[in-house]
Amino acid sequence: MTKVDFTHASAALLLCGLSLGCQPTAPTPPSDQPEDTPDEVNQGHPPHAAEPANVVGGFGIQLPDRTLGPGTERFPCWIFPLEVDGPSRIVGGGKLTTSIGLHHGNITTRPITGEGIRPCDGSGGAFGGEATDILAGGSVLFGSSTQFVGEEWQSFPDGMGFPIVDGFEIVARMHYVNPTAEEITVAPSYEWFTIDETTVTHELGPFAWTLTGWTIPPLSEKTVSVNCRPPGDMHVVNVLPHMHQLGTAFFGSYVGGDLDGERWLDSIGYDPDGGVMTQYTPAIDSSVAEQLSFGCTWQNTHDKTIEEGVGDNEMCILFGYAYPYEHAFSAQANAAGGCVMAAPPPPGGD
Repeated sequence: MTKVDFTHASAALLLCGLSLGCQPTAPTPPSDQPEDTPDEVNQGHPPHAAEPANVVGGFGIQLPDRTLGPGTERFPCWIFPLEVDGPSRIVGGGKLTTSIGLHHGNITTRPITGEGIRPCDGSGGAFGGEATDILAGGSVLFGSSTQFVGEEWQSFPDGMGFPIVDGFEIVARMHYVNPTAEEITVAPSYEWFTIDETTVTHELGPFAWTLTGWTIPPLSEKTVSVNCRPPGDMHVVNVLPHMHQLGTAFFGSYVGGDLDGERWLDSIGYDPDGGVMTQYTPAIDSSVAEQLSFGCTWQNTHDKTIEEGVGDNEMCILFGYAYPYEHAFSAQANAAGGCVMAAPPPPGGD
């Protein structure tokens, strides 16, 4: 597998808005967090639905109200100042609060372009603008489960968090869909919690694995998958499968090694009621396998071919966070074969 510098990788490598040696000793899960260590394979658990440990500050944003008519789909984009309360610049977790109508939101940071809260250009294709932000040294602040309603938490295990830097602003690229027959108002809010930097043992980096090059024939089931070889000791801590309402499964498996063929991710892929964010305690260690595979299954209920895209179309993207930061490899993969992986740039673009 070829390792490439991130600046030469496709923009589709990066998100929304999720990372894989010798095998280190696994950290002991904090007592107040769910412990999920199956006898053979760790398939993860939902993130702890509360603030992370050792919070010393934080920041948040409130999206302006947006009214949507029945069946309406919109892509608003907003810029907010990054105003952090407290001394820390390590984010240990976050929380989304939303009503019905949020398909997903991709919240990133980028170098400051102006002042105050203001609308922005959300163009650039699926995750194109987000990739530009990350290439400039920005952070991935939050990615949400598709069509989720309520509170969705992203609190990392004790001692883990991702960095943010001063001199940056927040960009919220939103995708709204009203699936009801009534008019609705959408106004998501986000809150992030910074943690004591002296307690940090693992600095997390964001990654995105994108699988392209597929179509789904009318009225049929389709499964696609691909193998990727992380070029370094990538330890996956948190993942968020991203697919749409035709999705029935999002999976990841070990290829080679003692766990060959076993799944480390076995997700329904699309669950607006429960969400699909998954956390690993201990982290998934890529060094136990020769490669890691990931893929998607859809059930096309339409009498037309479904392609990669928005609206009725579908996606197969795995977002997440991993350590060490420089080994949070993103992937651009094709269903016909081939996977190119790239490391993230340093935070702040230094």
